[in-house]
Amino acid sequence: MVVFRPMGVLWVIVAVMGALSGVAEAGPFTAKTSQGELARRVVDRPLVLPKGWLEVATAVDSKTSQTYRGSDGGLREQPDGMSWTHSRLWLEVRQGFSDRVTLYGRVPWVRSSLRPAGGSEITTLAMGDAHTGLVVQPMVGRPGNFAVSVDLKAPSGVEWPSDSGGPANTTSFLTGTGVTNLSVLGHTKWAIKGVVSMAADVGYVRKFPGIVGYVVADEGYGNGVINPGDEWVVNGDITAMAGSMVSLSGQVNLRRMGATTIGINGSEGRQMSAVRHTGGDWVDAGLSLTVEPNAHWGIELSASQDLKGGDTRTFAHLGLEELSPQPGRRFGTKVVARW
Repeated sequence: MVVFRPMGVLWVIVAVMGALSGVAEAGPFTAKTSQGELARRVVDRPLVLPKGWLEVATAVDSKTSQTYRGSDGGLREQPDGMSWTHSRLWLEVRQGFSDRVTLYGRVPWVRSSLRPAGGSEITTLAMGDAHTGLVVQPMVGRPGNFAVSVDLKAPSGVEWPSDSGGPANTTSFLTGTGVTNLSVLGHTKWAIKGVVSMAADVGYVRKFPGIVGYVVADEGYGNGVINPGDEWVVNGDITAMAGSMVSLSGQVNLRRMGATTIGINGSEGRQMSAVRHTGGDWVDAGLSLTVEPNAHWGIELSASQDLKGGDTRTFAHLGLEELSPQPGRRFGTKVVARW
């Protein structure tokens, strides 16, 4: 069994960042004459990273759940002693490609763990689905910021059960969905200089059908097809400065998910049917504290809680949090270095 220790990972993050700080004295990490100016305060920054800046971040977040949501979205207790833990270690990179374009990539390692009421703990540690994309802000330096982002989520390849148990497999969990997502979002941000900023995102997530090992036909054929419902996404954020180095933020995130369909590629073409209770609205709220001693370093602490959701049982035994996010509080830490 692989043991994932968030505090141990945090010390590794600090060590890596310390090594990077030594490298920052020379080579590609030194200041460039063509490098844009990065605003000292978070609330004054645009939606893109200034030209020539490179940002590397590592983040850890974890959620433990002892409840689930039924078909009506209501919370229900798990059997006594049962708990589900979902943790992620992210590596994130952003590059200020130009004054108006930022490129980025995010790759997670996922640890999923179920502690049943009786018996041994079941744990899986593997790579999750990776994200790459770009953010384009046509006009920079205006009182109101507006940008558009395009995000591609690619399957990690870890979407097949580890044995012949098929969708009933409970000897390990899946850390990838096997589905490609293409998201297009509009972003806006308004700020009172040096004091507070308000931001909002609105967008659409197109999910393309994928052939996965966790959908099985009646005859036992394992290469079934899944087509998760597309999503509408709305996010809101208010950030206030609590001094020159510290900022406090509050977030609200809404996902409206369409129904998931599953099926097979048969002799008469693709045959799909809807899965009950897989659509609906999901609402999360969170708080974060960011400390930046200077423009090159920062650390963020965050916490979030689900407020509303749909049925979380459908894909729960596979550990697919994107499709069946379990209720609970999520805590996170993020360390950022910029050059």
